Amino acid sequence: MPISIANVEALIDRELARIAQPDLVARIKELRVPVRSEPVGWDYGEPGQTYPCWIVAYDPETNLAFAYSEHGFGPSYPWGMFWHGPDQSMGMDSSWYLSLEDVFRESIAWHGDNPLGYEVG
Repeated sequence: MPISIANVEALIDRELARIAQPDLVARIKELRVPVRSEPVGWDYGEPGQTYPCWIVAYDPETNLAFAYSEHGFGPSYPWGMFWHGPDQSMGMDSSWYLSLEDVFRESIAWHGDNPLGYEVG
């Protein structure tokens, strides 16, 4: 069954509910955008190959898009970040994570502290 905007929005809400740090939740909500699907380049396939990525947040200061995708590095690591624009690419595996929390904590859009002992999942 294809994923829908409603499915992605529900997934975001579940991910936010799992985050115990209020200032991180506030930052994600601040950058959250209306969910939309965009084709994003996949550098590990045929030339010009793209996969659909659901853009869920965007930081205009850094031009960084946060996305969910079941393709490319997903479903193992479905939450990613990449530079948004006409030549956007899913990039390397080091930009894709297990959770929305992890991708934000590892991004330059997050200026807060991480809990003592926090490790990316």
